Amino acid sequence: MIYLMSLNILLSGLFARAYGGTIHDYAHSIVQATDGGYAVAGRTWSFGAGYVDLLVLKLNSTGAIQWARTFGGDTSDVASSIIQTTDGGYAVAGYTLSFGASYGSDDFLVIKLNSSGGLQWAKTFGGTSSDGALSIVQTADGGYAVAGWTMSFGAGNDDLLVIKISSAGDLQWARTFGGTGSEVAYSIVQTTDGGCAVAGFTTTYGAGDYDFLVIKLNSSGGLEWAKTFGGTSSDGAHSIIQTADGGYAVGGLTWGFGAGNADFLVLKLSGSGDLEWARTFGGANHENLWSIVQAKDGGYAVAGRTQSFGAGSGDFFVLKLSGSGSLEWARTLGGTNLDEAQSIVQTTDEGYAVAGYTYSFGAGSYDLLVLKLGPDGSYPGCVADCSPTVNTPTPSTSSPSVGANCNPTVIDQTPTSTTPSLTTTDACAPLYVEEDLFGKGFEFRALGHGIYLYIPEQAQVSLKIYDAGGRLVQRLYEGVLTSGSHTFSPEIEGRGVYLAVLGYNGSTITTRILR
Repeated sequence: MIYLMSLNILLSGLFARAYGGTIHDYAHSIVQATDGGYAVAGRTWSFGAGYVDLLVLKLNSTGAIQWARTFGGDTSDVASSIIQTTDGGYAVAGYTLSFGASYGSDDFLVIKLNSSGGLQWAKTFGGTSSDGALSIVQTADGGYAVAGWTMSFGAGNDDLLVIKISSAGDLQWARTFGGTGSEVAYSIVQTTDGGCAVAGFTTTYGAGDYDFLVIKLNSSGGLEWAKTFGGTSSDGAHSIIQTADGGYAVGGLTWGFGAGNADFLVLKLSGSGDLEWARTFGGANHENLWSIVQAKDGGYAVAGRTQSFGAGSGDFFVLKLSGSGSLEWARTLGGTNLDEAQSIVQTTDEGYAVAGYTYSFGAGSYDLLVLKLGPDGSYPGCVADCSPTVNTPTPSTSSPSVGANCNPTVIDQTPTSTTPSLTTTDACAPLYVEEDLFGKGFEFRALGHGIYLYIPEQAQVSLKIYDAGGRLVQRLYEGVLTSGSHTFSPEIEGRGVYLAVLGYNGSTITTRILR
């Protein structure tokens, strides 16, 4: 399908922007703020106090930077997850080599910011080996639950680690879950009963090399149930949400099921962790799902990376599923290099905001990339649709019994904060056209594989298609058109970026087409 710009509306809510400096900069998490803008967290090599610093951006609703902050020390500090807190500020979780209980090993790092990005407090949690936080959620009591991995505590190798802290960052409890292999938590969500659900992977339990691991905890960190899901190859969960029916949706990747290589894997579970349905989505190459959100219509939106579809070696890959797991639409955005989505949220206008990183666009090397889509996944002229293969696998499941208390060291920290000046680049800028440019009722948009044009009065019209190098591909139409609706069918061979040039009433408008 071809997506063509609809010229009679101002697409101010849609944007695709890269943010960064001359070295590497990544976004790992996005949240919509109460003012309609966005807060984005990740890591930067381009700015800050040391080798790698935690990076937080606050954007307005059109993607302009309102403020940017780095936090870190002399080595590596990374933000994995950001949330807006009930006081209007932000809490960020990640991991640090610059601070903590043992020099040379990562610790959990949790930072609390005010609404302007000012540091209120920072805490590290860890032991003598590597410990890192990958997800944070605010709990009903105003505190926080944080999940990730630990090598300092637990049964062996990496264990899944969940800590509960107060609103001031004081440790209330800590639990490890795992066996003699490796267990890591990528995502945590608070449940309606006051407990938490956690998703990640296990190599100790389950059917194969790596399996999805989903754990339900009560409000005190006690284990209510644990489930594994997988096959004989590798399967890992990266994101979990509680669904409107009290169950759970879990997203990740699978090497054991699907169309080929690694595919998106989405599971729908009951409130007690029983499998209700499973779907894979992918192509012949590698797909990796990082984030899932429930849409207001009861379905699901997921985001990650595809190498099977799109423009380059990896593209943003965003899918919309129905409540029963059927594919409703699939979109890619990217360039000739690697671009990967890491986090998705549904926005108040029922569209979607997606954050990740790009090597195709921006100021240099990798940049943060934030994409705002419409409710149907549209970004006219900039995203392309595709048709991934959908399969219905039957993963094996088991119910391991895991869990132990631990006592990580808690240290108050004062990371260095800087205010970087990032370069903003439009990865694909929409065409802004005043509504009255051609008169009331004018329309110009995609219609299936064709182009739809509505003109309010008879006019001389030309419509031509050019490739990205400026070569004329096709003269679609040149002549007089009567008032009303008209459709055209471009003959475009090959995938890529094309330009549609419309001449109407003495004006010429150029917009991009992705095929």
